[in-house]
Amino acid sequence: GAAAAAAAVVVLVTQPGQPGQPAPRPAVTVTNLGHRLLGTTAGWELFGRGPGELVSIEPATGRVTWTRVPALDSSGPVSFLIDPHQAIIRPLDYVPGYRVPDGGSPRGLSGLLSQGGPALPGPRPGQVWVLTTSVGRASLTLTGPSGAQVTSVPLPAGGPLPLTATADGSGGVLLTGDSGTFDAGLGGLRRLSLEPLAVGPGRWLGVTCPGHHEHCHTVLVDRTTGAQRTLPGPALPHAPMTPWPPGIIAPDGAAAAILELSRGYQLSLHVVDLRSGADRVLNLPVSQDVDNEIMAWSPDSKWLFVVTDVGAVQVVNASTGQVGSLGVPLPFISQVAVRDASG
Repeated sequence: GAAAAAAAVVVLVTQPGQPGQPAPRPAVTVTNLGHRLLGTTAGWELFGRGPGELVSIEPATGRVTWTRVPALDSSGPVSFLIDPHQAIIRPLDYVPGYRVPDGGSPRGLSGLLSQGGPALPGPRPGQVWVLTTSVGRASLTLTGPSGAQVTSVPLPAGGPLPLTATADGSGGVLLTGDSGTFDAGLGGLRRLSLEPLAVGPGRWLGVTCPGHHEHCHTVLVDRTTGAQRTLPGPALPHAPMTPWPPGIIAPDGAAAAILELSRGYQLSLHVVDLRSGADRVLNLPVSQDVDNEIMAWSPDSKWLFVVTDVGAVQVVNASTGQVGSLGVPLPFISQVAVRDASG
């Protein structure tokens, strides 16, 4: 009934209001929807970041946490990472970012995390890759939750551009430049034979054109061995038609979400079946901020969350391609990310 559907709001942090003025909205509020979302029973969370809000949605419980966050001194790309117990929001510009502990208010970043530049998920929960420079030489540095250095991977002089850094889907970092595309991580730095169209755990999607550019094929590449499997059907749109960073492969490896940039500079979303090679192009006005995290898969690979050009979050059913809404009122959202039930 209406009472069950009504939201129950619990104020976690309050601030005193002035006499004669409406009380300011709490810094942190929790809304209990009274029902689960998307038929989900596992305990994963969807996070959305907007200019003044951080929202956490727990589909299995219908619990939504709203946190007011300060405005950033930058209008450029922002790294948005979800650790086991906090969210990290850090502009690529060298201006302050912050971390938001679960259920708490924003706090300043410390150590190497406070220095600006790209920040990307590391190989273990709570670890973060950052770009550092010493004596004019760039390095990829792995930090712990406090921003302390764990290890560092030097980048070659005149090599890939550090500001192109993007996650490789397996706890490492992809970098690209005039000399090619490189994968960097705990094993060092290696040059790739093809530029990935999409990345995911243990595998990448790319296009190879052996001998003649008119005879291209879409291939699924094993990240460890380099072994390739050719997908049926015509090759997917590829460089220079597809923007950097690459798309994302679902956790179960069955599908990939890729953004294509047309000659008219319009973005379209492709959801590719990695078994049949079928390419479904969705009529969805995706956000133009491709440098930000505007797509995320649910851990069960059933749902793809996409930020639209009006700051809404749309949900794509991976098996049918149907597009719908979460059914949760949200503020303007710029980025999305997912935390698995395991953290």
